[in-house]
Amino acid sequence: MTDICIGDLLRWAHSTAGATVSVVAGDAQSQIDGVRAVLAKADFAQCARPGDLLVVLDAPPRPGWHTDAMLRRCADAGVACIAFDSGYRLDSGAVAIAERHGLGVLRTSDPWRLSIAADRLIHAPTNARIGALIKTVVAALRRAGESLDELLATLSAATGHTFLLLDDDGRALAGDPHGLLPEDAGRGADAAHLAGCLVRTGTLVDERLPSGRRLVAERVEVGEAWVAALLSGEDGLDAGAVSVALAVVKAATAQRIASLHLFHEREARIRAGLLTEILDASPGLSADLRRRALEVGWDLRGWHVGIRILVRGDAPTRAHRDALLAAFAAQALELTAVDQNDGWIAWITFRRHPGQITEQVSAAIRRAQAAFAPILPTAVGVGKLMAGPEGLARTIGQAADAAKIALNRPASGNYVHVDRLGLAQLLLALTHTDVFVPAARELLAPLGPPDGPLLNTLTAYLDAGSSQAETAIVLGIHRNTVSLRLARIMTLLAVDLAEPETRLALHLACRAVQSAT
Repeated sequence: MTDICIGDLLRWAHSTAGATVSVVAGDAQSQIDGVRAVLAKADFAQCARPGDLLVVLDAPPRPGWHTDAMLRRCADAGVACIAFDSGYRLDSGAVAIAERHGLGVLRTSDPWRLSIAADRLIHAPTNARIGALIKTVVAALRRAGESLDELLATLSAATGHTFLLLDDDGRALAGDPHGLLPEDAGRGADAAHLAGCLVRTGTLVDERLPSGRRLVAERVEVGEAWVAALLSGEDGLDAGAVSVALAVVKAATAQRIASLHLFHEREARIRAGLLTEILDASPGLSADLRRRALEVGWDLRGWHVGIRILVRGDAPTRAHRDALLAAFAAQALELTAVDQNDGWIAWITFRRHPGQITEQVSAAIRRAQAAFAPILPTAVGVGKLMAGPEGLARTIGQAADAAKIALNRPASGNYVHVDRLGLAQLLLALTHTDVFVPAARELLAPLGPPDGPLLNTLTAYLDAGSSQAETAIVLGIHRNTVSLRLARIMTLLAVDLAEPETRLALHLACRAVQSAT
């Protein structure tokens, strides 16, 4: 018995013999144990052995009862598959008979070449299979696009296996996984098993996954990732052949990653340098600066909201830039971001004055920050809406100042908007008195300890400009929970949060208590 199936034969014949083969009837996973070339006038059943592929070299008689009887006899003899010339058309009755008896039927553009290719596939040494697969891989690499996704998709299409780039947790970083490997390594037995074996294995993995699929992977030194092949069918071509071919794929992938890394490094330096020139330009921008900004896709006209994003803790930022942009895009915000050592200088541009939607933009930025938090915790400062190139420089400067304050404002979700910054700073100054702090503690005592849920909710609510939606985002709770807590707070303190003077007094008290804690 061999581990060669009809699907393997199709790929092998195409890559080595140039013969086009298609399945008319039967299962592509059916195994083939031998091959025999026969003439149409021969008694097929007498020539065949169980598990054989019969390749009919000449044209049989026109389909009819003779063909139907021949197919039945071959099926009874245990023949795995029969291949006919593409010019020979079986009628629907003959195809139904083949399907009913589990007999495979193929059509090929060149029966003679197919028979030779099949014989080599079954009887040739492993090196021949390796050579054919590497030949296919090299040809695919030559015509692949520049991106990693294009590279791996081309390899998948050419070989019939699914090629992926994985991280140590078994998540697909590039390629076309078709849902075979869930993005969340915590879901799915295959992904969980894969994450465990990648972590404990050095450089090469050949694993049978819980679902029965087989995966071969090799570590790529550049970028600390894995290039992997998820074999088609039960095993597909020998895993050993795929393992050898992976060495070629790994080298090409490493070269592509290194090239992309250098490209992005260069682009990042160019953009950072250009932004510095724009921010330092005074009183206006030169024609050269405007032209260079246009070349990188920056629209300096219109209205801008500056955003400074500081990463809390030590973590590489450039590797997470795409995830940051995706978090903002999910909130319908088109963010322009320039890499910095400690995070990003960013902004959002509106071609027309956005009017009253600036508060909505602020809320959307909060949501984007919250969505990005599982990847990198950040402190975010947001500047005022300003017009033109000079306005861009000013709003970015404001955002930078606000971000520094946001670093020390966990109660606000490490988020500060300059439109609210003046009042916040005033409140902080007023609350640093010996007289006010005891009174504030007494006023808020019914809400429980300073770090309790009610006082935290009240502080976050007032910091968020009395927005329940933003408060829910900051605290990571449901909006209904915020509403219930606010109702409880008003009952305990006997106050009405709809009154501006009441909110101001409570904001002062919350700041005093939290600053003194």
